[in-house]
Amino acid sequence: MQREFGISLFCFANLLAAEAVADCPQGQEVFTSCQIEGRGTEVRVCFDNQIATYHYGPIGGPADLVLSETIERVDFVPWSGVGSAISEAVTFYNLDYGYNVGGGFERPFSEEEMRLPQRRFGWVEVTESGTRVASLSCIPETVSYGFGGGIHDAKLAAGQTWDWDSQTWVSNQFQSTPVLTSDRAYGQDFDCLPASEFNLNGLRMGDPLAAFAKLGTPEATDDVSFSDEPIDRMTLNGANIDFYQDMVVTMSATSPRWQMPSGLRVGLTRGEVIAILGRVPASYTARAEDFAIPVCSDGDSIAFSKWFALIAFGQDKRVNGLTFVTPSE
Repeated sequence: MQREFGISLFCFANLLAAEAVADCPQGQEVFTSCQIEGRGTEVRVCFDNQIATYHYGPIGGPADLVLSETIERVDFVPWSGVGSAISEAVTFYNLDYGYNVGGGFERPFSEEEMRLPQRRFGWVEVTESGTRVASLSCIPETVSYGFGGGIHDAKLAAGQTWDWDSQTWVSNQFQSTPVLTSDRAYGQDFDCLPASEFNLNGLRMGDPLAAFAKLGTPEATDDVSFSDEPIDRMTLNGANIDFYQDMVVTMSATSPRWQMPSGLRVGLTRGEVIAILGRVPASYTARAEDFAIPVCSDGDSIAFSKWFALIAFGQDKRVNGLTFVTPSE
């Protein structure tokens, strides 16, 4: 992505940022800040090479809300490199809420335009479970935003690469052999995962109850199997294991402590999941909210689609749940 197009313009833009540095804690820079139209409030995002912090509250007063995230995990969207304006945004998450803060300015394309007052803009957008619940605009004259370097370069230094397709950052460590393969069934080729991937920390789908004896004893639940038989559940720290007729039929994880042999786990970005898989599963897009991938056939013991791996993504574009299921027959 092109990040340079004129020394004088960038000196001016960075000067705007420098004016607001005093509002950030010592050692941090401002990503963007402004006063909100009609609210008597201000927003400020500060960062260093380790952490980014969101501040929102009354002008000149203590913040009503402060949220922090590591540089590695913060949801930062860089400039696309096209259009008449330059803008970047960062989103902080707090339970079901997301706070998207952006700043930018119109690009001058001539010496004459560069002599005109620069038009700056900014915003705060609040979402609940991915649905917008508030949209606030900045007073243009109060916007401080400097393009170049910033959070973008901090993430690059942390070993991450921006993936435009998935709109997420991908750690450079995910350069493994692709795990997604294909199988032929019903006269067609389907994307699928090897049976060996239906495994969480060594616990495998289809294993008998006896293999889990050291982990505890499952308890009866109100859930039933496809044939209306009761399901027993073993509740572990960050995972549930369901049994039907003393065989594992469902495994689910909500904690990164549980992972598949390929490294797929809760907390990875959508782009990191795609990097491990090797490609976007057929019939999905790189920005899908979930993937459902069948198991490949494995000789006579495991038939194609006997199990499915369900990979669900939250509003932060990271995996928030991994589930292996045995579909109804």
